Amino acid sequence: MDKLGLAVVGPSGVIGRKHVEEVAASPSARLVAIHDVNTQAAEAQAAELGTKSYETLDELLGDPQVDAITIATPHPFHMPVALKAFEAGKHVLSEKPIAATPSEADRMVKAARDAGLKLGVVFQNRFRSEAIRIREMVNDGTLGELYRTSLLFAGFRSQAYYDSAPWRGTWSGEGGGALFNQGIHQLDFFQWLGGMPNVVHGQAGTLMHDIEVEDSASALLGYANGAQGLIHCNTVQAPSQTRVELWGEKGGIVIADDKVSYYRLDVGLREFSSQKQNNAFAKPVVSEVPLGLEVSAADHADTIEDFARAVLDDREPAAPGEEGVKSLELAAAVIYSSCMGRPVELPLDRAAYDTLLDDLKQRRSLFTQNPSR
Repeated sequence: MDKLGLAVVGPSGVIGRKHVEEVAASPSARLVAIHDVNTQAAEAQAAELGTKSYETLDELLGDPQVDAITIATPHPFHMPVALKAFEAGKHVLSEKPIAATPSEADRMVKAARDAGLKLGVVFQNRFRSEAIRIREMVNDGTLGELYRTSLLFAGFRSQAYYDSAPWRGTWSGEGGGALFNQGIHQLDFFQWLGGMPNVVHGQAGTLMHDIEVEDSASALLGYANGAQGLIHCNTVQAPSQTRVELWGEKGGIVIADDKVSYYRLDVGLREFSSQKQNNAFAKPVVSEVPLGLEVSAADHADTIEDFARAVLDDREPAAPGEEGVKSLELAAAVIYSSCMGRPVELPLDRAAYDTLLDDLKQRRSLFTQNPSR
């Protein structure tokens, strides 16, 4: 097989059209079919693309030319589509987040492993050149042991955005808000570079929108080595801001919007602290060292090409299913902690979170931080 036969499930939306575009352009894949619940739109799209449109998912999965599918539906539909695909012997590349809940994500991962099939997640930030270099610096000890991490991801969505589709901003339709939809890419990027915490103390609220889910969320993080971290995501801020900080015993990295800064200590913090100093307020010498890195654009094309090669070369994709679980679990932990009013340990209790989510779906509301609501 020189090219992977890929079909797109959910091609009529904005992200679905992006999947179609990049699959068609991939050197290692070919677009063989599409399926969408909006059958009229799918038929028109297929005629324009010169490909097949299937009215049902089962029909698409029964096509022997389909080796794998990409899922571009809203994420509460990811698990049922993926499980059917694995039953049919098809590999799966899922849009972010991998599912609506960690327990659903676990089922997808297990089904893929049991079937001996690939499960990948669209986390294109992992292909950014500066991200790869920074991850190398963390892993090879350039920064030393991390003692502090920080993520700020703040943007703006109007009420019209949430009103544009009935599933937006609802527990049943999204399973969460700023953390699960807008912030999930940055949560993956953040934990991919800095690692997963083992304790989360979250606070989330619905501040400025008429929606069920969170439009603002923060968390204090604790790591196994004693390091501490911070997360904040929202859809209520203008201008937008994105900032990731990783601080280690030997130096730090700051990724702020379009700039990467590296701060190197001449002497490590522990060594300097233990040295005898004439000045009680002495501080180690810090140099800002140019890395020649700029914040680059992330593209679906990288993820789709990597996934196609992973199947063809029989290797793991850059973001396998197990990795997709992590950012989702982190988002869920913030919500669970906020609702329980206490810190929670990871791994998150799946059954307890599912019970909470069922309750939130029934109440169709989240928090009471905004007294005007």
